[in-house]
Amino acid sequence: MTYGPLQLIVLSFDEAVLPIGVVNQLRRLREDGVIRMVDSTFVAKDLHGDIVSIKGSIDLTPDETALLGTLAGALFGYGAAGEDGVELGAELSLLRTADGSIGLTEDDIDEIADRIPAGSSAAFLLVEHLWAVGVKEAVLDAGGSVVAQGFITPETIVRMGEDFAEEAEELG
Repeated sequence: MTYGPLQLIVLSFDEAVLPIGVVNQLRRLREDGVIRMVDSTFVAKDLHGDIVSIKGSIDLTPDETALLGTLAGALFGYGAAGEDGVELGAELSLLRTADGSIGLTEDDIDEIADRIPAGSSAAFLLVEHLWAVGVKEAVLDAGGSVVAQGFITPETIVRMGEDFAEEAEELG
């Protein structure tokens, strides 16, 4: 089975609730087959500092969760220790995904909760881009590979302009 690219999206909100408009848009994207929710965690801190967290692997079967977790662990192990790290990384990830979760641990959630201001919240979404599966298969079938990727945001363009201005000033 070919998987689409995975993306971690972190959102913050000035209130301790997940806005219904965001929920509705994510639901629409899932129903339309554009994305698959691999894992999600919502952390909110009320004005008194009390924490609420909601975790869930929404669209994966337990077998898919274990497979993706094991693959990610094997790749991480390879990056950390070369071929010797593949098996250990896969085994550790399989143990970690035994509860059906791929992403954030309880310690991670506690750390996030410590960092967000009272009366606010954060959402962590790990999504698979299903729309890209066919393109990925076509690229692979043609012997191609992704060389680079990324999102261009307005902030990125502003930074590029700042960098350009600095370079122009150095030359001029």
